[in-house]
Amino acid sequence: MLALGVVGHEEEINNITKLLSHMDNKIKPTKIYFNDFNDKDTLISNVKKREKNLDALLFTDKISFELVNSSMISSIPWVYIKMNENLLLTTLLNLSVIKNKDIKALSIDTYDQKTIDKIFNRIGLDYYNQVAVADYDIFNQNFIQYLVDFHQEQYHSNINTTCITSLVQVYNQLEKNNIPCVHLKATNERIKDAINHLALKIQSKKDDKSQTVVIAIKIDPINEYSLINENEYQILLEKTKVTQKIYLFAQKIQASVVEVGIDQYFLFCTKSILETETNDFKKLDILTDVSNDTSSTISMGIGYGITVREAKLNAQEGMKNSQNAKGNRAYIVYNDETIGPIASEYHSSENKHAKHLDEQYNKIANDVTVSINTIFKLHCIIDETQKDTFTSKELSGHLDITPRSVNRILNKLEENGYAEVIGKKMISNAGRPSRIIKINF
Repeated sequence: MLALGVVGHEEEINNITKLLSHMDNKIKPTKIYFNDFNDKDTLISNVKKREKNLDALLFTDKISFELVNSSMISSIPWVYIKMNENLLLTTLLNLSVIKNKDIKALSIDTYDQKTIDKIFNRIGLDYYNQVAVADYDIFNQNFIQYLVDFHQEQYHSNINTTCITSLVQVYNQLEKNNIPCVHLKATNERIKDAINHLALKIQSKKDDKSQTVVIAIKIDPINEYSLINENEYQILLEKTKVTQKIYLFAQKIQASVVEVGIDQYFLFCTKSILETETNDFKKLDILTDVSNDTSSTISMGIGYGITVREAKLNAQEGMKNSQNAKGNRAYIVYNDETIGPIASEYHSSENKHAKHLDEQYNKIANDVTVSINTIFKLHCIIDETQKDTFTSKELSGHLDITPRSVNRILNKLEENGYAEVIGKKMISNAGRPSRIIKINF
């Protein structure tokens, strides 16, 4: 028995479940209604709540599919019923031949301009400036009302216009306002195609536990104004810290790592281990670990594919999506579909760790009334020498300034609690012993 969740408007769900009752008694449908577009939070909550008891999800339309897809990661196969070109062609034929309508005076949603161009080219009609195609923006809070207003405006500017929509909410409102309109409904064939597609995805999910997944990772550029950019050693040290995090993550998911250039990595692992270790990508800790423990963030793409080559290309596409979104997140790409972003707990494009370091240096500099660059240079010396205790002569050589100037800086640091004298040692046979200073930052 296939536990199938059917998501969409109540009218469309009822038509689909009626068909299922005649088609296959091995499918048990669960209805998840989405009648009110403004209540999408409830839809997403319902899907999350019920998904664990389902084998697959069938969306009645692309809009509900994309809304849910942008807000959560699927743990079971999903498909939506596609409105293909033949459905629109059949509708145009019916309007022209049966209803004697002017099919160049149309107002259309659901289909994009490219598809409309293709369809009218196929039937050899010049329709420019007469067919109005609505913009497609499901993240517009007033999307349904926008479409209703769009169709009404086209009709009032030309009463010969016929409105075409696949959305029940839009159709019902237009009909209520006495606007001539056609509701594009999924045919039985399209519904069966979607269910067959789901069956293949379910079988594929069972068979592909050993499928290779490729992860592409690129270190995001550090803020150009950060002090870290002023020291090549610090940049190299940052790269080493991030690399360590990447190899620890690779060890966790049993992946092999290939380094490309100075800031890019490819990880090759199996689907089953990756999804198990990340709890189906609900815990992608590497993003937060890099953001928390280094002064960098990463852009990450996770690619699935039938071949390793396809998976790698998908991973690179996901990584580019992350870079375009200013990094510190991941995108999953498979079968021409993209899921994401999956973000760390830090969403800001400005890395919090790097910002904290800059603020820390600035506070010390203000407290001791020396330049922030001098404080940063001292920090770099500690990193490079792997120690935090020095004589003034040693620091003089590192900073390339006189011992007297170094002593003035050390005295100020000591007065403000950023340094302390922990001992003395003789530098030469003559003269007084030099202080050994421990720097505390």
